Amino acid sequence: MSDTKRNISYGFGTRLTRLGKRLLIIYAMIYVVELLFEHWLGIPFAADLQLHPLQSGDFRIWQFLTHPFIHDPRSPLGFVVNGIVLYFFAAPVEHAFGSKRFLILFYISAAGAALFGIFFSMIPGFGAPFSGMLPSLLSLIVIFGLLSPEATILLMFILPIKAKYLSYGTVLITFLTFLAKANPHGAYHLGGILLGYIYFKGPRTLFDPNLIRLRYLQWQLKKSQARSRMAGDPDNKDDGKPTIH
Repeated sequence: MSDTKRNISYGFGTRLTRLGKRLLIIYAMIYVVELLFEHWLGIPFAADLQLHPLQSGDFRIWQFLTHPFIHDPRSPLGFVVNGIVLYFFAAPVEHAFGSKRFLILFYISAAGAALFGIFFSMIPGFGAPFSGMLPSLLSLIVIFGLLSPEATILLMFILPIKAKYLSYGTVLITFLTFLAKANPHGAYHLGGILLGYIYFKGPRTLFDPNLIRLRYLQWQLKKSQARSRMAGDPDNKDDGKPTIH
């Protein structure tokens, strides 16, 4: 795990891996076919392959498998942005995970998006058809920030920002738009991030009661040390480092 904890500088020279290229090509080819069918041949293509709410009457079981590959035919710019995100964030996460685990992460995030989307579609405001790889891409952004928190990237190709802040911001904005019902796909995106994070941390590690208790005790200790330093306690010389005898 030492390789995944390095603080690296992340620039726009990152090379897409073979798996990343295949994913990008597959998604692009499907989208081109989708545009041809929808806009040139007048044949509905996306409607039957998007994930519809169970109560809509348009739900089909195969949509659980097809929804990540379908994008809004009215928004080619959105697809291009998704492709750019995949290009820049797939390689570093794949290098840390390995190709097999990366692919599992990508589609587990899509599965989490589907489950959350279906569940919350029963609430008014979240009933739109769900589609696209954005939940998986948001999961990659968050996990990249956890793997290399001090890496610097250029937000919108202009603003330098630490990867950890981009990661936190992605979660925060997604959660707030979900709560505000400002985004009908909010639950869909949030589910992808959550299940991707659970896979990244490992369910056993994340939900182990002993580890949860240990983290709580560590947090309490740091809190106590911080209070002592703020109070100017001269006897508190603990700098958080182990004492060597």
